Amino acid sequence: MFNISIIEDCKSDYIQTKELIIDFFKNKKTQIIINSFTSFPDNISVFKNTDLLFIDMKINDKNGIEFGKNIISIYPDLTILIISNYPQYLIDGYTIHASRYFLKPIDPEIFAFEMNEVISGPAFLRHRGIIDPRAAPYKIPYSEILYIEYLDRKTHIVLTNGNRIETTIPLREWLSIVEGQHFAQPYKCFLVNLRYVRSILAKDIYVKDVKIPLSKHFKKEFITAYDRARRSA
Repeated sequence: MFNISIIEDCKSDYIQTKELIIDFFKNKKTQIIINSFTSFPDNISVFKNTDLLFIDMKINDKNGIEFGKNIISIYPDLTILIISNYPQYLIDGYTIHASRYFLKPIDPEIFAFEMNEVISGPAFLRHRGIIDPRAAPYKIPYSEILYIEYLDRKTHIVLTNGNRIETTIPLREWLSIVEGQHFAQPYKCFLVNLRYVRSILAKDIYVKDVKIPLSKHFKKEFITAYDRARRSA
């Protein structure tokens, strides 16, 4: 699921942007949540769990560049996309590390092409994560998950820093949550981040320095997923 925010004070422009976003992610078969703002919020923490932020550079006669600078000073990995009537803001957009600049009215084909590039880029993938209160009251980036283990009727998220988070989310649900994020099952009670797999042996794998069993039942599919992840790295 993607958490998306739009800051736009023009109703017709907001509707067009929202419809383009909905159509794009519907084609991707990806669930989204859209939050809308007609002014620049005073409390920037509302964007804490945001994956994509669309900003109109002119909101109620206020320039969005300074607002964007405030956001990236707190959330430097947030993916920002500028929407504007004014091409002169293109250069300014680089100062807030905007991923894309869309001129109004937004061309649907250009939007779809550019959005494909954005969501497949390494910066965005690093920012992507799990937002679920059953796991934590904050976003857990996929890049920080080493593996997920089913143990004592609970699932445990083991992070790259060694911390372990206990959750009530069933392992079968985790399979859909991390779909497309380069995770795979080597064994019935494990789901590992393929980015951290260091070696694959006959009956075991090493995820960093952690030894995890490799089941004959899962081996072929696991190796296929591992090879695919390496090719896309």
